[in-house]
Amino acid sequence: MQWRAVYPERPGVVKTRKGYVFTACIEAEKEVSLLFYKKGENRPEIAVPLSKEKSFGDYRAVMISGISMDEYEYNYCVDGEVQQDFYAHSLSGVSSFGKEYPKEEHAVRCRYQKENYHWKNEKFSPILLSDSILYKLQVRSFTKDKDSGVREKGTFRGVEQKIAYLKKLGITGVLFMPAYEYRECSKEVKEPERFGERKKQVRVNCWGYTGEANYFAPKASFCSTDYPYQEFCKMVDSLHGAGIECLMEFYFDGSVGSSQILDILHYWMKTYHIDGFHLMGKGVLPEVLVKDKWLSQSKLFFSDINAEQIYQKQIPSFRHIAEYNEGFLYCMRHLLKSDEGMIEEFLYRNKRNYKNSGVINYMADQDGLTMMDMVSYDERHNEANGENGRDGIEYNCSWNCGAEGYSRKKSIRRLRMGQLKNAFLMLLLSQGTPLIFQGDEFGNSQGGNNNAWCQDNETGWVNWKKLRQNKELFEFVKEAVSIRKMHSILHLESELKGADYKAVGYPDISYHSNQPWYYSGSPQYRHIGILYCEDYAGCEKELLFAAYNFHWNEHEFGLPSLSEKMSWEQILTSGEDAEIETEILKEEKTEKNKKKKEIQRKKVTIKVGPRTVVILKGKQDEN
Repeated sequence: MQWRAVYPERPGVVKTRKGYVFTACIEAEKEVSLLFYKKGENRPEIAVPLSKEKSFGDYRAVMISGISMDEYEYNYCVDGEVQQDFYAHSLSGVSSFGKEYPKEEHAVRCRYQKENYHWKNEKFSPILLSDSILYKLQVRSFTKDKDSGVREKGTFRGVEQKIAYLKKLGITGVLFMPAYEYRECSKEVKEPERFGERKKQVRVNCWGYTGEANYFAPKASFCSTDYPYQEFCKMVDSLHGAGIECLMEFYFDGSVGSSQILDILHYWMKTYHIDGFHLMGKGVLPEVLVKDKWLSQSKLFFSDINAEQIYQKQIPSFRHIAEYNEGFLYCMRHLLKSDEGMIEEFLYRNKRNYKNSGVINYMADQDGLTMMDMVSYDERHNEANGENGRDGIEYNCSWNCGAEGYSRKKSIRRLRMGQLKNAFLMLLLSQGTPLIFQGDEFGNSQGGNNNAWCQDNETGWVNWKKLRQNKELFEFVKEAVSIRKMHSILHLESELKGADYKAVGYPDISYHSNQPWYYSGSPQYRHIGILYCEDYAGCEKELLFAAYNFHWNEHEFGLPSLSEKMSWEQILTSGEDAEIETEILKEEKTEKNKKKKEIQRKKVTIKVGPRTVVILKGKQDEN
């Protein structure tokens, strides 16, 4: 083995014709050496000093020749402390999930990763935000349950084995909670004990929202093999083969610089063909990421973003950024449980959809109650977390429908099922990009736990037995997703205007109550009818009407008049079928010559039951 100081390459390890260049970012006053280990050994064979001779800023590099990195692993020793390479693409010696990292300083080592996967679906075109149906999951909890029906439970392969299921549901993109190499057992907390004593307990951070991470490496304990690179590539390739995008969440605690964040995203995009990212935490600079040319075709989600300021009122050629926050969730949950004065905000959230940026809408996320628990619990039930139920969001905007938790009463279970169907229609009929959290489509429950970050057990795992028990809900969600996809007016690339700017006789969107074309905006209203004219989405002479009744009483809706050759047809309802009634009204009209003329007009109404949503389609009669 030979070595010599060289000018820095890109951070990490770069293979050249003459050998391997190791580049590390180390503060100038510190002493650094590069440790080499024979593969599988936990004692370094040799230490190579990294001199400051050809350093550039805080970067210094060394060229190593005369070795094969297939036979060696490495670490850095900085002022006597062994550290892993921030840019390491693979680690060895890490524990199985839920086990603490080995405390021996040389136990965890970095590997040089050969990037030699042969992609079958290399050319995968990005899916428009307006056409996307997203599904968020955590790799381990998604398939770890004994009834998940996959062989390699809790792994990337397990996710791959669920692709057919996701495709059947109508999903176009999967958003992964942290799936890079994070340390799930690094957090120590104090827990009360008898007689006032306290003890330290290490809990498993299942979700991975921690700054202790190697951001360039797929999580080894999410793998069913010893080859994380190959397994992760295969999963992404299979998703793309099914027409499904792969997106990832990254959490930063402020210790990672903006240039390093760019390096991380570039690496995952180029190496693993990731289609988009949800950036969370501190130190994330949206404007820097949005204007990066490498990421111009990658979806980028932020908790808050000012697209007008970033684009200076220009419209991007590809709308790839979106706001991801809980504003939609709280508005819809309030109205779902019949809170007063919510219709105006509902209408705002329902059609919110900007030309230069998107909106990610969701009714449940990992942080909070699942959708089933949203209609089953008034209070959080986090006692198992070890913090006496004080952790997690205090207010969940939920309603238990008359009983806390599981109930055998058919009336309560029927009400909950209807409320879940209403919630999914609120989500899937809104203009933004809908996101479904794992298992919500078939009523997965966490027993009222709204902060299951440390529950690596049946509480936090998706219960796939519920898919059989709540097949009715799954089939309903699948049908609602299909309706959204079939009707482009529900997911345009820009916001609906509420005007007849094409002069087709109907505005693109309009609001109705017991009278067609009339809505008073009264805060007491808990019901509203929305008419969509599909001429504005390229479908001539087609109408869609959504009648929302979130009140505990039945309400009548006046349906807009149709042409003689058209009629209303119900295509989906969250409750009992609604009956469309037609009444012929006769009126006398005085003409200019003072003669009276009798005219007839149709009054078409529909009565919608309590807490029910009905979707109607204005269709051309066959005769």
